[in-house]
Amino acid sequence: MASGTETYYAEAYEDFRSMGLQGAASQVLLEGLAAHADSAPLLELARRDAIEVPMGVRVRFWESQSSSQDGYGAKAPAKGPAVQDLEKALQEFQSAQEAHQKFLEAEASAHSWPELRQRELELRKRAVEAFGRCKPLILERRLEIRPELLRAPLTPDTWPETAAVLHLGDEALRKLLPPGAFDPLLWAKEGPGRLLDQARAMSELDALPARAQQLAQRGPGTLSELLALVAHETAALVSMSDGAKRVLVLGGHGVSGVFAARAGAETSVWEPAADVAAAAREVLRRNLRPEEFERCSVVGELPTGPWSVVAVDRWHGLGVLGVVPSRLRVHVALADASLAAEGFDLSAMDRNFRLAQPLKVAGPASHATALQPKLLTELLPAFDVDLSQLPELDTGSLSFQLGGGSASCAVLECSLEMPSGASSSLRFAQWLPGGVLGPTAAVQVRRNDCRIWVECDSTVRYRHPPFAFMSLSDWYFEMLRDGARHQLYERALQVEIAKVKETSEQCAVLDVGSGDGILSLMALRAGATKGLGVEYVSQIARASQQVIAANRVKNAVPKDVPLEIWCTDVRGVKEMALAERFDLLVTELMDASGLGENLILLTESSKRRLCKADAKVIPAVLRLKAVLCEVRLPDIGGVNMDAFWPFWPVDRTSDALWLGVDLDKGEGDFQILTEPIELFSLELGKADVDAIPTKASYTFPGKAEGMANMVVWWFEAQLSETDPSVVLTNAPTALDGRHSATCWGQAAAELPTHAEVSVGQGTEIVMELAFGDHQLKFRTPSGAGVQDRWAPPPQAAGFSEEYKKVLEGFPARQRRFAEEAKRSPPGLTALRAAEPEPVAALQRCSLALALFPGSFGLEPNAAQRQLAGWYAVGGEGRS
Repeated sequence: MASGTETYYAEAYEDFRSMGLQGAASQVLLEGLAAHADSAPLLELARRDAIEVPMGVRVRFWESQSSSQDGYGAKAPAKGPAVQDLEKALQEFQSAQEAHQKFLEAEASAHSWPELRQRELELRKRAVEAFGRCKPLILERRLEIRPELLRAPLTPDTWPETAAVLHLGDEALRKLLPPGAFDPLLWAKEGPGRLLDQARAMSELDALPARAQQLAQRGPGTLSELLALVAHETAALVSMSDGAKRVLVLGGHGVSGVFAARAGAETSVWEPAADVAAAAREVLRRNLRPEEFERCSVVGELPTGPWSVVAVDRWHGLGVLGVVPSRLRVHVALADASLAAEGFDLSAMDRNFRLAQPLKVAGPASHATALQPKLLTELLPAFDVDLSQLPELDTGSLSFQLGGGSASCAVLECSLEMPSGASSSLRFAQWLPGGVLGPTAAVQVRRNDCRIWVECDSTVRYRHPPFAFMSLSDWYFEMLRDGARHQLYERALQVEIAKVKETSEQCAVLDVGSGDGILSLMALRAGATKGLGVEYVSQIARASQQVIAANRVKNAVPKDVPLEIWCTDVRGVKEMALAERFDLLVTELMDASGLGENLILLTESSKRRLCKADAKVIPAVLRLKAVLCEVRLPDIGGVNMDAFWPFWPVDRTSDALWLGVDLDKGEGDFQILTEPIELFSLELGKADVDAIPTKASYTFPGKAEGMANMVVWWFEAQLSETDPSVVLTNAPTALDGRHSATCWGQAAAELPTHAEVSVGQGTEIVMELAFGDHQLKFRTPSGAGVQDRWAPPPQAAGFSEEYKKVLEGFPARQRRFAEEAKRSPPGLTALRAAEPEPVAALQRCSLALALFPGSFGLEPNAAQRQLAGWYAVGGEGRS
């Protein structure tokens, strides 16, 4: 008979399917299988609808600390000679993985990079060979391994090895792999050839959402600032030029094209991405008079000159009269970006979960959770390039004096200068696996048409072996840098633990979804006498054990207070006897909508089964509040960018349950039209999902004139029952300034029919709960149906018929891509057979595509998304 939670997941799956949300349905089914790996009803649903269950769900991987709590133990078969051989091979594999893990965690300063590279190759080869010998037993018993240690790692050599073969084009992928790494007969169907084809197809679909996301960002160091500056400079140069005025714009956003055409130039915009080219043409059409538009063209092939002015955002080696920007200056410094929060060392999270993606560095007025590396050296000049000339060098050699410090990243400052002397600059960081040690560190800074990167000299020494095997999203690291989150949770823990200890010497704390372990550490520091963290993702659970060990060594928490981390789903933990139960439950499972990650279900279930009847829950109360907004993309230099509106926020192009927005990051043009109202509140630990109203009507008091097209909402979490003033909220700071902006941003839902808002008048909106605790939908009382995603924003002119055809064809192309990706995913045979070597070959190729996306004709966003699928914690091949 199915358990209650199995039934919950089965019903959730069917509900999402009935709403046409197949992506969300598949996600909730896989979540159910992760919690109930042997569930016959859930497996039958997966079989019925041909849902591929990833290896990370089908095979629960072995780990040395597994126990009966995991619920995945299996009886060994009767021992015969063959079984005895398998048992011995399993022990060898266990030993090999433990040796590999210890090597990666060890100090490396006494060893050179060539020594570290050779040792890691030997350890990984030993583990792969041992895995091949005992694989039948692992699969039969559903044992846990560490698949990430069988992956192709990012190393200091990955950059130069990849750059050296880029001139070969697509054949570069073959050159990167050792002979026989992938079956030549499967190269195009399932191998790197298929990987590249899929990445290119993904790029075609990702191009518009990715550009729209960039255009939505405002402020210093953003694409919008650069485009506006380039456009003004382009118009100025056109106005000063004599004779024929011909302008080439490299990059299809349309802003410089509008300025050039208005200045009287014949303008060609070169954009090879067809969808972006169509959007650029629409930008020109919507912003120019008919006679100006007639002088413009948008082309996919680079046209021939001569040109009066070239407006360019990357070097193409063109001999031209005027280039905007005219110079590129690059400076580099070494920096420390390792994580620390409230006195706790979280550097193990950096060490375990960083990879290849460029990291945006905070500017002067950046978000509170943005990356702010501490510079350990001066910014040294690496390049000074005249963009109208062929560069003399593509490499800059630098030597940094680090002293006794350790650099975890290189910070690159790129300044694009205009002919007038005006400039725009941005900073980004490149992660340096292992951490570079002083006193001196030699690096090379290199560039090509599409990328600037840093390579460490072979003489560099590292704090830890410089190998990266896994990645977490940037948002996860924003969460770890969220000072408001940390401070308020620690205050709540202090208050509630003190309350328990007024009547008892003991206070046992349960941390559900313990993640990096910081809340458990805070509980110990606040006086807890026992702690238990429950974390489902095994890689994160292991990293949290490293975090705890590091902080015990540093005396950040008492050394003698017991704190365990169980790697399991809390729903699988058996109900505890009264004497074993916990005095306090703490969890941080909110998402931007407040309701995600099964917060309500897990707090109610965990308190009922694992905690004392009078146990307090942190958070104690959850409230949701909302406003009505008129939202659109901001103009750039006065140029209307509505053509990109259907693709922002990026979640609009998927079947996401809600749209992720962040009014504190300056993204988009949000006009808040009403005062905030409360939607509902819940007492966590007591409330079940049924406590959320399935339908309710609200009146929003108007404070500004406008046409509302979105409901924006956020949570307000009263963390402490004892002290109601301890409140954590992701409300926009413009509406609630009790603490700085948080990592969550806000949630938004579109109104199918726009609602007119007037000052002093109430606007009625209906909220409906489509399913359980996951999805809130909003509409006007008379409105119904689904929002037309392809319509322009409120009070804007309609799109041209030509552009409408592009927009209307987009969903069908998305469906075709999804169907093809599901039917013929890269590595299908290798993943099903659990063959680590061909999987590692695909991973190595995905690294190459992510490091140099432009060299393979890819959008950076698509390449990074594919990379995350192969290197994300918990599974391979999930892009």
